[in-house]
Amino acid sequence: MSLLHMRHFIAVAEELHFGRAAARLGMAQPPLSQSIKRLEERLGFPLFERTQRMVRLTAAGRVFLQEARRTIAQSEDAVRLARRAASDDLAQISIAFVSAALYRLLPRAIRAFHEVWPETTIRLDERSTEAQLADLAGGDIDLGFFHPPIKTVDGLAVELIHRDKLVVAAPSHHPLALSNRCRLADLAGHDFIMFPHPQGPTLHVKITNACRTAGFVPNVVQEARQMHTILSLVAAGLGVSLVPLGATTMKIAGVAFIPLIDAPADLAWELAMGWQPRGARKALRSFLETVRSTSHELKFEP
Repeated sequence: MSLLHMRHFIAVAEELHFGRAAARLGMAQPPLSQSIKRLEERLGFPLFERTQRMVRLTAAGRVFLQEARRTIAQSEDAVRLARRAASDDLAQISIAFVSAALYRLLPRAIRAFHEVWPETTIRLDERSTEAQLADLAGGDIDLGFFHPPIKTVDGLAVELIHRDKLVVAAPSHHPLALSNRCRLADLAGHDFIMFPHPQGPTLHVKITNACRTAGFVPNVVQEARQMHTILSLVAAGLGVSLVPLGATTMKIAGVAFIPLIDAPADLAWELAMGWQPRGARKALRSFLETVRSTSHELKFEP
């Protein structure tokens, strides 16, 4: 039984019409009919019920369709993994990331990795967490850096690699900027600038709940996805924000960063990395170890 016969069967099973299936496969109808007939003869049972007016799957055909799809998917996966292994000599790693990965962790990891693998090309692309999960599942990227938690993806390994405590970002002329520390209650009555809820729903809810525990609901007047934009809005005097400690390296004029001394233990800006362990090349495995070492140097505490 060949994969070609299975592909022919899947096309007919999905179209339930031999003419449309033949057109979809780019072949004439008689050879397709013969291919299905030979498949049924080899199996020893019919896959379709045929009349002059309709074609439909038998009970056995419905079961075989599920298994045929799985077999084709596994064969395509085998080819993809083999090609990836064969390209080890090309030494290229495709990485997608959310902007938070650029604050401290990812640049340091890349520099350290290139000291050992100087010939390896690293292709970088900023993408949302949702887009990264789809690309990892499809094999379009080797590694993703995103905000947890995430929905489960079959075969995907996920590792929490960095957690930044939050600090207050305020305009440099703001009264809060005169203090060397801040409590959540001190933010009551001030306008807030935050990232949109869909971008990081878990952290968004934690920030809101922490503020409520401190006696107020944050008055969000502006939303922005990029940290540079958030800090620029703060510098413009439009409000205050809670940002990860790593964002203090961005050095935007007009922004003061004040330590937050009473944040709940679980209120943190988290970063995870995800990859497909199956078929992971040596260069990728080495890069993962470099990221772990870099995270340890940054004193990440889980």
